[in-house]
Amino acid sequence: MTRADHLRAIREREMEGVLGLFPSGARVLEVGAGAGYQARYLADRGFSVEALDLESSEYLPSSVYPTRLYRGDEIPFADGSFDVVFSSSVLEHVQRLEPFLRETRRVLRNDGLAVHVLPTPGWRFWTSTTHFAWVVTQVVRLATPAHASTGAAGRPATGAGSPPWRLAWRAAVPAAHGCRGNATSELWLFSRSRWANEFTRAGFELLSVRPNQLFYSGYCILGERLSVEVRRRLSSLLGSSCFVYTLRKVQ
Repeated sequence: MTRADHLRAIREREMEGVLGLFPSGARVLEVGAGAGYQARYLADRGFSVEALDLESSEYLPSSVYPTRLYRGDEIPFADGSFDVVFSSSVLEHVQRLEPFLRETRRVLRNDGLAVHVLPTPGWRFWTSTTHFAWVVTQVVRLATPAHASTGAAGRPATGAGSPPWRLAWRAAVPAAHGCRGNATSELWLFSRSRWANEFTRAGFELLSVRPNQLFYSGYCILGERLSVEVRRRLSSLLGSSCFVYTLRKVQ
């Protein structure tokens, strides 16, 4: 199994965990659809799916599902258009979060649901912990003659042309994942309490929070060497990498 296949298997297992939250035959809006794998997964199981992403999305050239583009402000659908609004690892990257959440609320039907998959503080902790192992792999990779000037796919190697101080800083300090704070403050920013407050301010009631029962970090150091089943078992010991939040509109 290639790394790409392994990552897709992880995403499909995550989708299996949220599928039961969607009413049968629901009309679903996926925001931040990326390459469209999850939208395709839902459409193949009988849901009517609209996929939405930014005009600047880097995933569009490899999209496997028709994706409607927008600029990130007003969602281009009428009030009450959807039974479910869904996102996966998207909200932590949204700059103007409350207006965006209110837009998702607007396009939901009165009895509709919002389902958001978001990284946990545990994911942040293990991503920071494995940062230095990742640095070692990059140093080894850059020292390999075949990668001295280009990456494995013919692209410039990581850090090529960057000043030494920038490379040293990147090696010493784990980077933030989302658009707010830093790797340390994300331990709070990715917490249930923080997200519950954000959802409440935007006019939602939090119905449930459940772990996705999968363990992985942002660097995937062991990659496909840990099967999805092993990652499921590890989640009971090391914590799940994502929480699944289910919301409904406050009337």
